[in-house]
Amino acid sequence: MLVGNKSDLRHLRAVETDEAMAFSEQHNLAFIETSALDASGVDTAFQRILTEIYRLMSRRNMAAEENANAPDLSAGQTISLSSDKQERRNCCGSG
Repeated sequence: MLVGNKSDLRHLRAVETDEAMAFSEQHNLAFIETSALDASGVDTAFQRILTEIYRLMSRRNMAAEENANAPDLSAGQTISLSSDKQERRNCCGSG
């Protein structure tokens, strides 16, 4: 996954969105722009990467079951990705 951060600072952009998208497509990567300042794209980026990890682990688990050497991934912890807005804390000691 390619993540463009600080998307709120468009006037200081070093890489244009089109260029980043082309790079991510060329290298078979997901692309998203985020801004910690206004929290845009941050939740989506985490959800996408967690979904991809889950998909890869599920695929690995299924392959292992076929080989009778399956690790038990079902005993893992459930993580809720609800859309409920929780109180956000500022990072880096600001505010």
